[in-house]
Amino acid sequence: MFVGRTELLGLIDRTIRVPATGPLPGGGPVLVVEGVGGSGRTALLEQVAREWHEDAPTVLVRPRLREHLQPRERAIRPVLAAVVLGLSRVVRYYDLSFERVLLAQIAIETDTTGLDPVAARAELRRQDNTYQQRGALLGLVKRLTEVAGDLVPNLGAPGADVAPPIIKEISDRIFSRLQRSRWLSRRVWSAAALDWFGHQGQGFTHDAELVRLELSAHAASEELVVRRGLDDLLVAALLADIRHSLAGVANRRADVVVLVDDGDTPSARAFIASVLRVRRALAATRDSPDHRLPDPVALVVTSGGELVRELTGQLPPPVPRVEPDLADVPADAWWVRVTSADLSVENVIQLARDQVWAAGPVAERIGSAVHELTGGHPGATRLLLDELRETGGRTDDLAGLLRAPGPEPGHSLEHHLLGLFVRGFTAAKADDTEARDALVTVSAARHLAEANTLVALLPEVSRLGSPLLTSPTLWTPPDVDPAHRRLHPLARYLGLRALAARSADHPASWRAVFERLPAADPAARLHHRRLLGGHAEVAAELLDRLPTTPTAEWLRLLDAVAATPDLSPSPSPERAGSARAEALGHVLNLVEVASVLDSDPCVADPDVLAKLKHREDVYYRALAPLARDPALMVQRAVRRGGRRG
Repeated sequence: MFVGRTELLGLIDRTIRVPATGPLPGGGPVLVVEGVGGSGRTALLEQVAREWHEDAPTVLVRPRLREHLQPRERAIRPVLAAVVLGLSRVVRYYDLSFERVLLAQIAIETDTTGLDPVAARAELRRQDNTYQQRGALLGLVKRLTEVAGDLVPNLGAPGADVAPPIIKEISDRIFSRLQRSRWLSRRVWSAAALDWFGHQGQGFTHDAELVRLELSAHAASEELVVRRGLDDLLVAALLADIRHSLAGVANRRADVVVLVDDGDTPSARAFIASVLRVRRALAATRDSPDHRLPDPVALVVTSGGELVRELTGQLPPPVPRVEPDLADVPADAWWVRVTSADLSVENVIQLARDQVWAAGPVAERIGSAVHELTGGHPGATRLLLDELRETGGRTDDLAGLLRAPGPEPGHSLEHHLLGLFVRGFTAAKADDTEARDALVTVSAARHLAEANTLVALLPEVSRLGSPLLTSPTLWTPPDVDPAHRRLHPLARYLGLRALAARSADHPASWRAVFERLPAADPAARLHHRRLLGGHAEVAAELLDRLPTTPTAEWLRLLDAVAATPDLSPSPSPERAGSARAEALGHVLNLVEVASVLDSDPCVADPDVLAKLKHREDVYYRALAPLARDPALMVQRAVRRGGRRG
């Protein structure tokens, strides 16, 4: 069951669907959907593919499945090749011919080393003639599938070779779309496709054969400027092929749909940057014939935030939007950066109803408890609901559920859930041990500015400048002062649990980490001191401030001090009987009860929550006479009594 994302799916639909007034000349904006690891980006693209594959040529590409290429393989741009292969299987509606891309690939495979210019041209023409034969073209398609076939889910299993019948099917379809010779006896490359390399749809007057020979000579180059120029040439060929293939199709309902799952990979990043550069270049050459043809490609990309960061400075910044406020996205934007939101509590309750708890009250109780724990994180939400289904839906021991065995043998469920976030910001999208340890350490920080003070305790690869400390999806909201960017609440909670489980002699133990955090202001100082065991000391200072500090300010200080659950192995102050006097005891216990209610989502049993809220109410009312504004204390007690259950 797919829930939520209504506004985002609507934006994607508007980008794909051809307006009633006709296609947009430059195509719709490239949509970059950003989210933290496990945020449902893959599920979103799969849903889009399901919704559109019957109505439009659709390809879903997963670059992460094949990224480490040999020099010979690097000459084949894997994402572009995957797009061609995936779209070549499409049968209905549109006949897509990829002549220009194939002619470019033939040039790449032509070895002209040591040949003089005349001989090089002759060899290129000979290869062009060779690949007009069905058998030779089959070999070319096979080599493309070896590099890029496993990036397209509907061509075969990830990491597996594409089956020969599928390769032959793609090859036959490509071959059938080539132009017939004058005598209809064989297929030939069209003059328009061959000549395109001279003008490239931008009014150039280059020698078309010389351009392809340059492509042959430099396709595997590692030099950034050279590689970027050739990337643009290949992407321009792809867009021209699709543009010209659909030029004569009347009343199109939709554009060609290209979905790239993980635009942070180098190959995907290069492809997307080229699409944007080529579109801008075509828009700037208004007298070009290609400019007058609509760009019929809808491109949707997922990202953990690195894509936009890496392309900053190369391209104009994208139009920023935050889900669900997506109604006013300008249709003429080059690209749009959409920060995806977590699931709402209503979404999670609906997912709970889809499980075995169809009854309203039961689904609401379970969905609310799960949302409180996960914050609506899609991956964690679905996994926890699955686990709760196996245990009968009991939410009175969520901490025990987190400690229970998870999907990976030998590891707990909370280990797996924390790994979702680690995979989201590591280069290999893997649960890297050093990255995990670093995430656990920085979970002590209330915000990114504090996290940056812990770099000395982190592994070298996770220090300043690493994705752990720069990810705009892990630390939100992006593009604001670090003191206002906070770690995803579920990642922080799971990290704190793992931090509390570290031994006392660990270099980054609970005590070592909290002792290093700076006491920049009274709230920070009291917050850290409390988590280092100074409960009575913190309560005493709060009690001293209560009569002299404006009550609203005192309540904000209380909230800041109690913002982090004390998961340390030391006993809680109430269990240890550390209250020195009645008023001091009220403050001390209020801090701890408020912290549990506000920041420990594993406490989800309705009876326990009711007792905690009653005690919190008692403490606020008992302390009210000591405050400068007693009525405000009572109002706080009433207002907070309605939260959580």
